[in-house]
Amino acid sequence: QGANRGDRNDNQHVVARLSYPWKTESGQYFEAGIQGYTGEYAPTLGAYRNAANISRTPTIAANKEFGFDDERVGVSFMLYPQPFGLQGEWNWGTGPEFVPATGRIEERPLKGGYVQVMGKIDESPIGPFYPFARWQYYRGGFKAAVNAPRLETEELELGFEFQIDPSLEITTTYGWASRKEADERRFGQAEGQILRVQAQWNY
Repeated sequence: QGANRGDRNDNQHVVARLSYPWKTESGQYFEAGIQGYTGEYAPTLGAYRNAANISRTPTIAANKEFGFDDERVGVSFMLYPQPFGLQGEWNWGTGPEFVPATGRIEERPLKGGYVQVMGKIDESPIGPFYPFARWQYYRGGFKAAVNAPRLETEELELGFEFQIDPSLEITTTYGWASRKEADERRFGQAEGQILRVQAQWNY
């Protein structure tokens, strides 16, 4: 239901995943997988302002009061870096999505995923070093947000991770993002650059 919200319909999702790893003739490890889930999801409702600047609450069909179909099927792969690696995942499905033109939350199709290339450099002045580039894409409802607004997201990130010592990891990325969220606060497409720095201490 998103952060700090109780479940609204006591419905359990059924999840399954199958993956298979193997070693190529060159000695590099590869893993491929397929996964999916199905269940019902009841989005959290809240007031929004329509195009006439009038406050409204989204409507839903009577037979969807206790949940919309929430289904995904996806494929994934991983070529472990030795020293070059490649990974990705793509999924398709159906879920709740707010439609501003009708003021309703409806079941709509969705799709998205990512592809990442990365390297592994064991010897450097700063220790083990992992450069990477990642592209990600999504079109569909954001079910965990109030009113399940539609997201249109596309991002490209360049970054690296390195270990100062075995217990401390530093990750830095710089990215270009294009995002759209269709609710009353965020009509239109936003574009910009993002800098992220993360420190992780393992103990």
